[in-house]
Amino acid sequence: MDHPRRSKSMGIENNNTVPHTWTARPDRRPLHAMPRTRRYEVAYLGHNSEIIDFNRIAPAMPMFEDAFCAMARGTLIATEDGPVAVEDLLPGARVCTRDNGAQTLLWVGSMNVVSGAQNQSEGMGKLSRITADSFGLGRPMPDLLLGPCARLFRQDAALISAMGTTAALAPITAFIDGDTVLEITPAAPVRVYHLAFAQHQIICANGLDIESYHPGYRDEMRLSGEMRSLFLAMFPHITSLNAFGSLAYPRMSRDAALGVLAA
Repeated sequence: MDHPRRSKSMGIENNNTVPHTWTARPDRRPLHAMPRTRRYEVAYLGHNSEIIDFNRIAPAMPMFEDAFCAMARGTLIATEDGPVAVEDLLPGARVCTRDNGAQTLLWVGSMNVVSGAQNQSEGMGKLSRITADSFGLGRPMPDLLLGPCARLFRQDAALISAMGTTAALAPITAFIDGDTVLEITPAAPVRVYHLAFAQHQIICANGLDIESYHPGYRDEMRLSGEMRSLFLAMFPHITSLNAFGSLAYPRMSRDAALGVLAA
């Protein structure tokens, strides 16, 4: 598979999450805590099909972390050229989707999941392992290790009464049962990834359908001012939140998904 040219922009190197720092005000007013930050890595498809990548320090907040932690290193993604490990995917690759054939990968984000880091978001130090054949023969194959923000595509008649649809996206944490889907606390940092396309897509990871990255609807994010600019800087291939388009399928909360799974 021919890959576009690749260049690297300047970034900040830092391994895991960065602890709270404190700054003194020159007027001797009380010290203020700065939010915890973490290092995120981004590769995107720029002009003239050039691959550009960079590292950036940004807040360790859910709206940022959600964009980077869906699939663990080693996850096999279905492409036109066969399965490719997620860490080997480059922007410009043609990834197979459930509904729209092969689509061009525009953006790859990654970060480390670190167990035991202080003051990080709840569940951010955990992973979910889906054992082979849990959802049917070859679904997944082999075991699939997902990050805390992954969502599985689910198609079930039970969804009609709950959401008025037969297909929806459910958070991986709703499937944890201690038997076929296990919560994992990694002993060492694990690299996790997310992928984005021109539109929200359902892609195949180790034989299971999961969603590509989409931030959700604009009013759900409540981003404004500097924080909005900082978030959009993670996605240089777009100019506004509206550029993510619509969700391919509705999303369920964890509680709603648990109710459907129990039905």
